[in-house]
Amino acid sequence: MIRRFFASAIACGCLLGCKSGSSSAPLPQLANPPVVENANPRELPEPPVVTAANGVASVRLKVDENPTTGEPEFVYEGMQDVAPTIEVKPGDTISVRITDDLPAVPPPAVDAPTEDMNLHFHGLGVSPRKPGDDVLTMLAVPGETLHYIVHIPPTQEPGLYWYHPHVHGVTNYQVGDAGMSGALVILGLERHLRGLSKMKQRIIIVRDTGVDDDALRVRREGTNSNPCGPDPGLTVSLNGVVAPVIPIAPGEKQFFRLINATGHKMLKLAVDGEELELVAIDGFALDAYPGTPPTLTESSIVVPPASRAEFVVTGPASGHARFRTLCFDSGPDGDPDPETLLARLETPQHDASPNRSSQPLSVASPLPRDAYTAALPPIAAHRLVVLSENAKHFFINGKAFRMDAPPMFVVHVGTIEEWRVENVTGEVHDFHIHQLHFFVESINGVKVAHPHWADSVIVPHQTRVGKKNVPGVLMLIMDFRNPVIRGEFVFHCHILDHEDKGMMAKIQAI
Repeated sequence: MIRRFFASAIACGCLLGCKSGSSSAPLPQLANPPVVENANPRELPEPPVVTAANGVASVRLKVDENPTTGEPEFVYEGMQDVAPTIEVKPGDTISVRITDDLPAVPPPAVDAPTEDMNLHFHGLGVSPRKPGDDVLTMLAVPGETLHYIVHIPPTQEPGLYWYHPHVHGVTNYQVGDAGMSGALVILGLERHLRGLSKMKQRIIIVRDTGVDDDALRVRREGTNSNPCGPDPGLTVSLNGVVAPVIPIAPGEKQFFRLINATGHKMLKLAVDGEELELVAIDGFALDAYPGTPPTLTESSIVVPPASRAEFVVTGPASGHARFRTLCFDSGPDGDPDPETLLARLETPQHDASPNRSSQPLSVASPLPRDAYTAALPPIAAHRLVVLSENAKHFFINGKAFRMDAPPMFVVHVGTIEEWRVENVTGEVHDFHIHQLHFFVESINGVKVAHPHWADSVIVPHQTRVGKKNVPGVLMLIMDFRNPVIRGEFVFHCHILDHEDKGMMAKIQAI
């Protein structure tokens, strides 16, 4: 396993705001709410929210140098280390102007080969061509401004997505270590599950920034062992706050919409003494896949880097509980993912939400028929993807990524393909592809009980059987039916240091 290391920890800024619940059909929407002082400084803050006017959500971002760490950060409306949540409807357009105000030469203490900048609109089924979700040719050098125009298809599934930089070679530095990430919500899920409209919703961005000297020594000496291993010394935060308080009354149901925006931490989410009601993964409602139930009740939910989980939490009867990520075994050569306190659930000190919901979810109407809910066409092609690594580099099908490399695969829009993804390493990887969703047929030969659409998924590590190493295997159905994805884009491991060190490849859709 290889990772970038920085001795300084991120100084996370936070914006304290509030968003009240509503009993009307749509989930609440706010446009640039003012900064207000929160009665409890440890309470989970909420980022500012940008909504669409006349079908266009317009955002201006600046990328500047954090004065404490020297690492890059988003600046929004003069607020440092703040990325707004963008809320739009299917059919709307997102317009983002991002200016790179970083120094032309990185500070000597910062191990970054470039201060270039761009954006990726993660999970959206949009065009990969300029000025859309283009991570291959759109790149701002210091002093330049990029203007993204991202048209959301009317068929885009309602749910949680996100945006972050995607500059090859420094993605882990910018996203993982520096924490540059923001939420993106496609509205409309509450019209399918009507109980959501009466719940308090919480956008939660989990970041995992910084590393200390002891953790660096442990990793370099190879003394880490799994499961879990030692505390890696990183700073885990929710919306920029370490171990915040989340107010929730006993029996109250709240809708948690969580992004794993870490560079490489696997989250295994759990609330002490409570089960979680899973609603959507990676922006897609569970029953967007025909035959899968609209909700699943789980004691824990595993969310790999880049993935999103949307789930209902019930307030504990005792009035308090821990919201944790549990130990996750990432393999004998994997990064340690020990149990970590994420937040504390506590009864509110002041009852500011008299319309709290305690009602169960119910399906108001089926999801609209589209390509994802329709029957699949015959498989057009079968492909093999092998993930491997050595002491310095990571590979897909034996090749480390180069910006000037030709596409590894050429696919045809309108088709689906079956991909066999093999992991021949001793650590898990995190398969992700831009512009589309897929579903997992089987894991190590075992059929998935409840298939669902996803854009990021864990690939199990290889195992030792007798004298042979047996690769971890996923069988995936890749969906290339969306006509807007024509162009060139990438697939890669979303453990971001793996991506930076070569585990990425191009794909061309024609």
